[in-house]
Amino acid sequence: MIDRILELMKLKNLTPSQFADEIGIQRSGISHLISGRNKPSLEFVMKVLKRFPEVKADFLLYGITQIADDQSEMPMAEKEAISKKAPALFDPSESMDTKPEIKIPKPARKERPDKKIEKIVVFYDDKTFREYEPE
Repeated sequence: MIDRILELMKLKNLTPSQFADEIGIQRSGISHLISGRNKPSLEFVMKVLKRFPEVKADFLLYGITQIADDQSEMPMAEKEAISKKAPALFDPSESMDTKPEIKIPKPARKERPDKKIEKIVVFYDDKTFREYEPE
């Protein structure tokens, strides 16, 4: 998606700072997106689509359509830049029903044979207790 945002900025002749001002986010926010520190949020995507209504959401999210519905009024350089298909952020063919397998490692236990239990104390809610000692 970052590639398509950069492409949009190039087509509109905007610097990252100008782009941030245009869509109403902090300049550091766009810097973090471009550097890869942060990923675009839904709020960010909505601001881009609101400010640039000619940009199609499918293009921005998936890179599978043209950047705009009507590109006939665009300069030739913009049309050529758009003709390159950007990589998709999400694969629409992926099933959302499958859950990834999560493997939780078991904590390593280090048994020390030289340690032995001396006493076990059980405390009760009536303020009494009982002590157990191994035989």
